[in-house]
Amino acid sequence: MSALVLRFSSLGDVVLAAGVTAALGDVVFGTSAALAPLVERFEGVRAVVALTPGESPWSFARRLPPVDRVIDLQGSLRSYAVCMLVNQPTTRISKHGLRRRARVALKVAPPPLNVAERYAEAAGVRLGPTPWMRRGPIAQSGAVALAPGAAHLTKRWPEARWAALARGVQGPVVLLGGEAEAPLLARIAEASGRDDLSLIAERGFERTLLTLERCRALVANDSGLMHLAGALGVPVVGLFGPTTPEDGFWVWAGQGTALGVELPCRPCARFGGPRCPIGDHACMEELGVERVLAALGEICSAGAGSRPR
Repeated sequence: MSALVLRFSSLGDVVLAAGVTAALGDVVFGTSAALAPLVERFEGVRAVVALTPGESPWSFARRLPPVDRVIDLQGSLRSYAVCMLVNQPTTRISKHGLRRRARVALKVAPPPLNVAERYAEAAGVRLGPTPWMRRGPIAQSGAVALAPGAAHLTKRWPEARWAALARGVQGPVVLLGGEAEAPLLARIAEASGRDDLSLIAERGFERTLLTLERCRALVANDSGLMHLAGALGVPVVGLFGPTTPEDGFWVWAGQGTALGVELPCRPCARFGGPRCPIGDHACMEELGVERVLAALGEICSAGAGSRPR
């Protein structure tokens, strides 16, 4: 049975849908034009239909091939409109919005399922093991990748810590980010004092994918690149501040360690924000370089294992 899967944004959320396509097979995937080249790598995807900027749901729906069912993983007004126009049996993701808001406001509500699990629930499939996107063997050596960017500023570990981390890593290091993060990567590289760092800041994903596949580990904020590494089977040290891995934002099936500082104010946001609500950004400021280096050393020497710490 063929299926249309809809998830237009963002990077991490789209990557976490790779497990669903692998389980389903015969998938037409609707996503944004920026993410379409990435989705083409997903197992089980036979066609990708890219939503162009400013395109109407009607125009997008006209370009879709016939399918037997629709799985809406976006849950937006636009995806609702597309589902109505396709007019096939549809299932939608439950975003657990009230539970997530209550957890942020009251710190008491139980967290929802991992995002990948909620996708699988909507699709009616069981997730297989990662890596979902890898095309070669897992690297046993190679560079350590550092991804200091994040869409929301409060999710970013301080630049000075990234520079110190780069100094402390033994062996080659590559800094990864999007095109807009090129100045951030350059500042960290300069502050590190190392003249042998590689920097990749690109609009697309081709070089990033090729580089990550050859890395032995990634250290990242809670970001799309963290999930991309997880889907490639690359061990991850994830740095969590305003968000927490227990809220569903952790790489599916592990491959690493999630680090955070236990504070009564966490989590303070569902997705992060432009500034700390209480002004001290302690969740990131109190996360020390030595702790991150220790976690990195463990996953590089012991292989994959998932445990928030």
